[in-house]
Amino acid sequence: MASSRASTWRQTMADVTHAVTQSALEAFTREYLNDLGAAIRENGSRWEVRLPSHVDVDFSDRHEFEITLDGERRDEIEDSVYVLTPESEFTQQLLDEAAAMATVGQLALTDSMTDGDYRDPPWIVESDVEVEDAAFSPYYDRTAICVFVRIDVETVSEYQTQFLEAVTIDIESKDQLPGVTEILVEEFFSPKSGWRDDATVGSDQSDVIDAPEKIADAIVAGQEATVGGVQEEIDEIRQSASRAADSEFEEYRQLQEQRINDHRTEIDSLSNRLQKLSSDVDGADSQQQRVEALEKRQELKAEKEDLEAELEELLQEKEQGYAQKRQEIYRRHSLEVNTKPTAFTLVTYERGEIEFTVADNGRTAVMRAPYAIGAGVTDEVHCENCNTQLSAENPISLVAGRLGCQSCQ
Repeated sequence: MASSRASTWRQTMADVTHAVTQSALEAFTREYLNDLGAAIRENGSRWEVRLPSHVDVDFSDRHEFEITLDGERRDEIEDSVYVLTPESEFTQQLLDEAAAMATVGQLALTDSMTDGDYRDPPWIVESDVEVEDAAFSPYYDRTAICVFVRIDVETVSEYQTQFLEAVTIDIESKDQLPGVTEILVEEFFSPKSGWRDDATVGSDQSDVIDAPEKIADAIVAGQEATVGGVQEEIDEIRQSASRAADSEFEEYRQLQEQRINDHRTEIDSLSNRLQKLSSDVDGADSQQQRVEALEKRQELKAEKEDLEAELEELLQEKEQGYAQKRQEIYRRHSLEVNTKPTAFTLVTYERGEIEFTVADNGRTAVMRAPYAIGAGVTDEVHCENCNTQLSAENPISLVAGRLGCQSCQ
């Protein structure tokens, strides 16, 4: 098998979007506050922040405040302390303001930043060959946009969950570039990474900025991709909401069944009392007793008729499967998924061709493929011997110094 470095990349490529990590969020927030001119004193998981007096922000009504990076014990945190986690309300407010105040960020990813650490495709990762060397030849630049997207999943009743995902979309092709997203989230926004020093910030992308419809289309594609990236979690929330709706409806159904039984019992009791009153009317000793019995019988008869009318309504509702109530309950527990892009970075990345020198049992061969910095191999590659498409299920093979694939060798 190929190296563990490549195996890690294979697992990452399975995800189109990338969850914004706590460390990346902290680095982003630190940089944004510094851009505002804030003084930050970091003490473990607590930050003491002081904004300049002339700076007004929507995410805080104070110029001096504390931020905690630990959201696990929110019940123990003072109300005056802001919680900085990917799901917190403070984070969403800060990102909203950062997006509103700042222009679109720009940077360039180039071959010089990789230090020869290229990303092996699945058809090498799952093969028996080892990569001895790799050389990239850049041909042209492409532009993509990395978007931080907030996803709100909620029901009218009680469930509310927030996700913060990052996705990178090629402006022209609308291809998703998870490798570039990984670099930006895990490397560029990491305070210990050397990528920040090597990246070219503020590169000229006027042609792209002058085509806002392309950016808008890419952002929409990114929003759709982020929802797909957390679809499993959304499905779990939907199932939980559905179970809650099932439980509430079953509780309502049992309550209605109990009401039907109670009405029937009460109607039977009133029927017996009315029968007794009829006997009292016939056997009254005086006119006054007869009048009182007649009045009481009329009162109970009206009560019985009201209960019978209510029972009829209950039975009709039951016959219809409590359709109206069912619709009301399940509508209240239905999910609403909303997305909002909160931060943008235009990324220029080099595309060209990579040349892999692979080896097995002392024999070597050269394999070429279309490649992009940060994205990896970009197009389908076919076996040089049988023209079958290479993949994790059909990796390359090297037999007697001759390249082929699992299908033909």
